Amino acid sequence: MQGRARSPQLSRANADRHELYTLAVQSPDAEIDFVTRIFRKLRGRPLRRLREDFCGTGATACEFVSRHADNHAVGLDLDTRTLAWGREHRVGKLAGDARDRVNLLRSDVRTPPRGARNVDAVLAMNFSYWILSDRGSLLGYFKTVRDSLAPDGLFFLDTYGGYEASKEMQERRRVSAGRGRWFKYVWDQAWFDPLSNHMKCHIHFEFERGPAWNKAFTYRWRLWSIPETRELLLEAGFKRVTIYWEGDDNKGGGNGVFTPRKVGEQCASFIAYIVAER
Repeated sequence: MQGRARSPQLSRANADRHELYTLAVQSPDAEIDFVTRIFRKLRGRPLRRLREDFCGTGATACEFVSRHADNHAVGLDLDTRTLAWGREHRVGKLAGDARDRVNLLRSDVRTPPRGARNVDAVLAMNFSYWILSDRGSLLGYFKTVRDSLAPDGLFFLDTYGGYEASKEMQERRRVSAGRGRWFKYVWDQAWFDPLSNHMKCHIHFEFERGPAWNKAFTYRWRLWSIPETRELLLEAGFKRVTIYWEGDDNKGGGNGVFTPRKVGEQCASFIAYIVAER
């Protein structure tokens, strides 16, 4: 009996950067688990209308509509090519009528179209809102989000920090791509200005064989702290802002469980969710 043939190794030539990004960075299932759980807990009803800002390929919006026949989602982004990829590879692979319940639109999140308003929840994940690097721009965006929400709507953001957040450094992590394949995800904090908190970061991908995919993604951000973000959300008119802190896995990392906290912990790095109530 012949053994099962191993799938071809991943390489720069046969890999797709959006698929690699999803495997290494995103967890749409865990994200939607958190968002739907917190919405039901705070509002006493299921989340049915969601907007994903800075949506990229729309992976999270697609995960949401796949969960229930009454779920509807809209994704907003400015990158035409990324949106087109998402429509083909994310929306196009949804089953049944789910593909009719999600719409990926090319739009500035600061001026959302009519069909992207009066939603139950808005998501701005993967630190995407950090592209708004001055106080006025971020405050204006937060006001727009508040105006886009239903009367009892929620705004979900994520954030990271810790004393390594401003350090110029690289971190490598091996990621499984299934069927015996793997690659290395490299997070590269290449430059940081302590006078403005502006930073430049790259994502590189390294493979078992062949050249690396350097600068597959590049980000120019401002590192916004939790106090700054919370104060701007309150100034924008949100009534309450809660920080959900990730627990410790006792191995130097997070355990994926996020709970409300009023006091954090001083550590090298952390990830947290921020939930703002309209």
